[in-house]
Amino acid sequence: MNKECVGLVRKNRSAIIDRWHQVVLAYFPGKMHNKTPLAGALYDVLGEVLDSFGGSEEMRSDALSKITRILAVQGFPPSQAMSLFFDLKAILQATASGKLQQKQWDATQIDMEHLTLEAFDSYMAHREKIYQLKVEENKRQTFMMSRRAKA
Repeated sequence: MNKECVGLVRKNRSAIIDRWHQVVLAYFPGKMHNKTPLAGALYDVLGEVLDSFGGSEEMRSDALSKITRILAVQGFPPSQAMSLFFDLKAILQATASGKLQQKQWDATQIDMEHLTLEAFDSYMAHREKIYQLKVEENKRQTFMMSRRAKA
């Protein structure tokens, strides 16, 4: 991510994360309160994603893995799970309005698209792991049922 955007994110971190957190909480059915363990975990990991801007690839991958792991177990369709990054892009655009040159904003948009694609890969890897675990559990149950039937 370009230096100007990173500086803008760091300067406005609190406002950005508060807005983003509220948007993400709206994805969940019913009204999730900020004091639930899941809401707290989401707030922390969203902060890690923001903090990874301008950081190492490992830091970004770790933050994305944490958020996508949470989303993968929720059962959201991939389009809804990844829409939170488009929401972040809109929040950043509102924050950057008049503060970044068009060239800087264009570079930020490209970086956000790469971030979203990386998050999608991570999300799908977590979903694949969940399905593998379900298949293995079904195999174990079937084996145990056949063993009992033979006995």
